[in-house]
Amino acid sequence: MEIHTIVDPIRIRRAVLGFSGWPDAGKTIQQTFSELNKVLPCRAAAEWDLDGFWHTESSRPLISVRHGQIKSMDWPTYRFSLCNSPDAEPILVGMGPEPTIHWRPFARKFIRTLKGWGCEEIILLGSVYDEVFHDEILLTGIVNDSQGYNQVQALGCRQIEYTGPGAIHAVLMEYASKSQMRALSIWSHFPSYLNAPHELLIARLLHAIGTILDVEFKTDHLSQIWERRQKEIEELIENELELRQAMETQKEPGFFQPPVQPSAKVIEIDEFLRRRRERRADKE
Repeated sequence: MEIHTIVDPIRIRRAVLGFSGWPDAGKTIQQTFSELNKVLPCRAAAEWDLDGFWHTESSRPLISVRHGQIKSMDWPTYRFSLCNSPDAEPILVGMGPEPTIHWRPFARKFIRTLKGWGCEEIILLGSVYDEVFHDEILLTGIVNDSQGYNQVQALGCRQIEYTGPGAIHAVLMEYASKSQMRALSIWSHFPSYLNAPHELLIARLLHAIGTILDVEFKTDHLSQIWERRQKEIEELIENELELRQAMETQKEPGFFQPPVQPSAKVIEIDEFLRRRRERRADKE
């Protein structure tokens, strides 16, 4: 399907891009973009109906049924927005589902479209499940030139050694390099046992984006929310023997582990919160 432009012409130099699904552990990237949209004035710029880049084994359209009638159908779509900052140049922000088939044709069209809009640099965001603790903040970076290497080093991102399943980010970076477009990819590592948002990771991603784009994002509210959540998590770890034992069996941090179903020893936070609320209700 063709990309439908809402703003014409689109002229930008930089783009910040993300994908939902496999490369968005804990929905960290979706939440990061949501926070970004709250800070920067953004408007819809273009939409890409991803027909031909997904199949029903991994993705399906969302339908809304009211009183037995289908009222709407939302097909997998990649959406671009133009965001403006008073102190910096406009940036293009893109978010949508990761394609499940035909990655190379998708990447060719994606990069060709961005080049047509004048884009010279893309920043790809991703999040992966990893064997890290909730109080560890781990960002890793993948780059395609020495400037990108210096950028991710300055941000405190680790460089990785990895062999395993990849995300669409890698293909986009390959085609960006072929088109003489700068590209770097920043990944947050999400605790595999945590079944709740990680506001501190979101704040760190916003800081990284802001540093690269020379835009300041206020993240105090995210830190405050995380402080309350962390206190609750620590209380659970202290008071629940099963959870404490599960935490103690966690391995040293690995890199880019694919999402897995939690083992019997890994306890999801939401389950513990529910059980604690039920116990308190019984006591009352």
